[in-house]
Amino acid sequence: MSDVHLNAVVKNWGTTRAVDRVSLHVNSGELVALLGPSGCGKSTTLRLIAGLEGADEGEIHIGGRDVTRLPPAQRGVAMVFQSYALFPHLTVAENIVFGLQVRRVPVAERKRRLDAAAELLGLGALLDRRPAQLSGGQRQRVALGRAIVAEAAVCLMDEPLSNLDAQLRQQMRQEIRALQQRLGMTLIYVTHDQTEAMTMADKVVLMRAGRIEQHGSPAELYERPASTFVAGFIGCPAMNLLPAAAARAGDPADSILIGVRPEHITLCEPGRGLPAQLETIEYLGAESMLICRHDDAHRITVRMPGRVTAGIGERVGLVWPTDAEHRFARDHGRRVAGT
Repeated sequence: MSDVHLNAVVKNWGTTRAVDRVSLHVNSGELVALLGPSGCGKSTTLRLIAGLEGADEGEIHIGGRDVTRLPPAQRGVAMVFQSYALFPHLTVAENIVFGLQVRRVPVAERKRRLDAAAELLGLGALLDRRPAQLSGGQRQRVALGRAIVAEAAVCLMDEPLSNLDAQLRQQMRQEIRALQQRLGMTLIYVTHDQTEAMTMADKVVLMRAGRIEQHGSPAELYERPASTFVAGFIGCPAMNLLPAAAARAGDPADSILIGVRPEHITLCEPGRGLPAQLETIEYLGAESMLICRHDDAHRITVRMPGRVTAGIGERVGLVWPTDAEHRFARDHGRRVAGT
């Protein structure tokens, strides 16, 4: 059993509530991403699970044990930090087994775990180097190696790829996901990058102001967002949101916002669909990103395959299928029931 369960967990920083009655269940062997903007409480939630911060209210269970008041060393978790937290004066091998030495794991067992981790991560030729002699990706593998040799059933990662360039981040995403599946570990992964969350996770937990805004599979959050916040945060570019009266002529529902994903909108001749003017075109090779303006208040993003022949400043119509629409209450932003 390596599931993780949070029940109404609260963390206050003075008068500020950083984590507000968060309840969450992570199944054994799942990769769950805690996603959200800066200050939403995702890293604090991870630190509460790790025991690096104490919960003011609620309970935390790991593998069926109540660990709410236990110190980090007794929780049975491994953690990978954003900074990698490597000791500059130690070799790669020494960094990887440092925690095992502290726990007085026998030398033979330390060597067995080190050899296994080095083979798994391709670090065999680097074991005698120091962190300053490594690339960013290699340092990240060392940090992963330290988590692997702990042989903990639960691993916690706090924005581990944020210091890497885009190409290396993509490679490391694939490696971490493959590693997690191969080892069958439960992994809770904090990120502000929706691409990381959507491509790696079995389940995404989107947080806002210390609370869970929505959780589910990446497809559930993308295809059926629970609020305008989810609709705007998940997806690149974000979902277009328009008052119903603007999106559909004659619609009297002033209390409704209609959401449409950019890829569901197509151009047509002026006089049909929603009238707009083409403001910008970004040609990206396989697709083009268009920004259109409908009256003075509403900018609409359109994603189309390939190249677009229309020119900037041209008047166009915008159309989309009715079943591609999402409807939200304008006052509180939640999805309208039954839609």
